[in-house]
Amino acid sequence: MDFGLTGTRVVDPWRGTDRHEEVWVRHGERVTGPLEAPVTEGHGWVSGPGLVDLYAHSGEPGHERRETLESLAQAARAGGYTHITVLPNTEPALDQVNQLRALSNNASPATRLHLLGAMTQGCKGEKLVEAGELSPWVVGFTDDRPVSNWQQLRYFLEYTLAMGKPIFVWPRQAQLHRGTALESATALVLGLTGIPEAAETTAIEMLLELVRLTGAPVHLMRLSTARGVDLVRKGKVQGLPISCSVTVSHLIHTEAELFSLDPHLRFDPPLGSTADQQALWAGLRDGTIDAIASDHTPWTYAEKTLPFTQTPPGAVMLELALPLLWSRLVVPGHLDALTLWRALSLNPAHILDAKFCSDPEHTGWIAFDPEHTWQVKERNLHTLSAATPWWGKTLKGRVVAVWQQKMHTSLAAGTL
Repeated sequence: MDFGLTGTRVVDPWRGTDRHEEVWVRHGERVTGPLEAPVTEGHGWVSGPGLVDLYAHSGEPGHERRETLESLAQAARAGGYTHITVLPNTEPALDQVNQLRALSNNASPATRLHLLGAMTQGCKGEKLVEAGELSPWVVGFTDDRPVSNWQQLRYFLEYTLAMGKPIFVWPRQAQLHRGTALESATALVLGLTGIPEAAETTAIEMLLELVRLTGAPVHLMRLSTARGVDLVRKGKVQGLPISCSVTVSHLIHTEAELFSLDPHLRFDPPLGSTADQQALWAGLRDGTIDAIASDHTPWTYAEKTLPFTQTPPGAVMLELALPLLWSRLVVPGHLDALTLWRALSLNPAHILDAKFCSDPEHTGWIAFDPEHTWQVKERNLHTLSAATPWWGKTLKGRVVAVWQQKMHTSLAAGTL
């Protein structure tokens, strides 16, 4: 894959640069140009390494009406993600070698799919999987559920320590994690059952102690509160081998929006206050929070069109992430472009440490037009799901081209 891109703003977290320059790529690697290769004029565009997603939900296997692996990959590519990591809580869960092998063989060429393996059989939190057998087929392990058995988690951390695979833990105390909104005045006014922030903070404290005890590196998923950010910051200062991520939704929404009772605004963990949101932004700026995950969660129309308290949590995000983050965070100055791109590409790649995304040669390259306006509706999306609070609304900013390995996809206006 050889190409040249001129007249564009280049945001490159691998080089730590954000400036207008030419981009020349030979066989997937940036080189000094010019080259005898196709050249694209990117005036007004922003370009950078392809995005790497740490966790997203797939409907396949088990619920292909929500999302297939093919539609998931196509949605990821349309959003600028050249690598995406699939959570294991499908039906059946990803806890057997034959399942992982089959999914790996059927992966779409549209983007690189990586698989997370289950920690326990069926992701039920009961019997541990044979992690040694699964390890060659996965980039890491998680049950993607609030922690209910800390002794079991300790055993798993010790058992997998030598495998060199990241363990993804959602730091929530299962006993406290019961409700539909963050425990607050907003929840009280709306009559929603509140989940205390202690559901997150006590779990983080317990998890940090287990990391201290075992020495095992752990990735904390879905950080959502200001106190949680502070605890992770202290853990990093102490030198604990931890990393953490926040979802796109918690960076752009707050609990104040729940007065609409839009079922598409129910997330798990629930949306926080403005102070929580600002703490998440600050955590990204100072490096406490390493990465931003899409947490893409597809649901069918029937599953999501229910009263707020009955609807399942989550929304689709892969095709919306970069436009929303750029317009809501970078344009107003809450985050600089280099910090955003680092959290979407470089840091997730290092956390996964997968051979296909451990350096910029393998992440590919994307171009983003921050002025492109488009409407969120079926004909403009690749995901099979309409589960998003942005449905029918107009967004600003869109990925217009993706270069990866020998593949080049043009996503210019009018082609989607």
